[in-house]
Amino acid sequence: MEESTANSRNAFRNAAVEMAGRNWLTAKLLHEGFQVAIPAVDHGIDLLVFDETGEMGVRTLPLQLKCANEEQFSLHTKYRGRGIAMVYIWNALDKPRAFILTYEEALQALGEQASQTASWKKGHYAFTRVPPKLREHLLSYEDRWNWLRGHLAKQPASGPLK
Repeated sequence: MEESTANSRNAFRNAAVEMAGRNWLTAKLLHEGFQVAIPAVDHGIDLLVFDETGEMGVRTLPLQLKCANEEQFSLHTKYRGRGIAMVYIWNALDKPRAFILTYEEALQALGEQASQTASWKKGHYAFTRVPPKLREHLLSYEDRWNWLRGHLAKQPASGPLK
């Protein structure tokens, strides 16, 4: 019974961190002038930023969130080639920080040594404690709202319905 209670508490903590990170990011995106939607089902897309383009339709950019209450960095191969921006939110329950990267940028940040590990060969690699060199590297990806705006503008518009 004690193990079950501990597992439940851990699940609630994880859910709280994810919810806090998603809600903080949603508010931040709205403040930055983005429109935001939350998919009803999570198949690797946690949020959508979009822009209505008048008669041309809608431009949409999917976001995959990685929320933590500390500094963590991870990547799954299942996001490769899907055009999903990766958003890492650190300190979600205290003083959130957002790092916005493409999959390719996140892969480069992991470094060559990660791609040689058994974990990566299974499809995932994670730093539960971000090394100083990686932390320094990621600073250039923090609060990339203008980059996100530009990336959204490059997405194809849906066009008018016929």
